[in-house]
Amino acid sequence: MVNVTTQLEKTIDAKKSRAGDPVTAKITAGTTLSDGTNVPPGSILSGHIDSVTPAEKKGSDSIVTLTFDKLAAKNGKELRVKAVVVQVASYADQFGQEQANNDPDANRGTHPTLGAPGRDVIAHPQDNSNGTDLHPVAGLTLSGSANDSSSVTLTQAKKNLHLTNATQLVVSVAVLP
Repeated sequence: MVNVTTQLEKTIDAKKSRAGDPVTAKITAGTTLSDGTNVPPGSILSGHIDSVTPAEKKGSDSIVTLTFDKLAAKNGKELRVKAVVVQVASYADQFGQEQANNDPDANRGTHPTLGAPGRDVIAHPQDNSNGTDLHPVAGLTLSGSANDSSSVTLTQAKKNLHLTNATQLVVSVAVLP
């Protein structure tokens, strides 16, 4: 499996999203898959939402499970893939901290294990093309493995999950025979 960096194309919201809704993420950095397939930037990883459990009351968790199963390379080639989301981060300031816009270290992830299953999801402290940093998505954990039928189960602690198109996903991808 090869890690690819993607950006979510459409919002996933535990209050509004439903099982079966399509999910797409645009590949932001080109790579070559283990079978030799060249995947240029702009290629699309696509799939669907498997299940959604919104937060029932204030202070409860929400859960969204999704699967990425197709890769449409920018050259038109479409491949069936097995994909596992290994990291989630955001360029958006989702924390209501106004100083984050002026403080380059605000909300910056520092945990050495990035996006490990069962742990809080922490972002790489790196710059994007706009000069803003990736931030951890507070209270978000992910679980999943190559043995699961889905790509990831996202659990948002104490509120409804809301991931916008400012969300970066690092996805480990392998081409299926």
